[in-house]
Amino acid sequence: MPTLEAVLGRDDLLGLDVTTVIPEPAMASHVPAPAALLPLHETSLTDAHEQVRRLNTAVPAQTAA
Repeated sequence: MPTLEAVLGRDDLLGLDVTTVIPEPAMASHVPAPAALLPLHETSLTDAHEQVRRLNTAVPAQTAA
């Protein structure tokens, strides 16, 4: 479980509804060794962006008081 999800989502702390979106393999575009995995990373990143867009439309907009 990612750290932010663990802290923000715990009922005894903030108790927020947290969804973590992580494209994999995360370091393929920065580290030469997994360069062969770059197409997989790009596909995963595109999918992550789409998931965030879907999640964003599911959350009602809140206005400042």
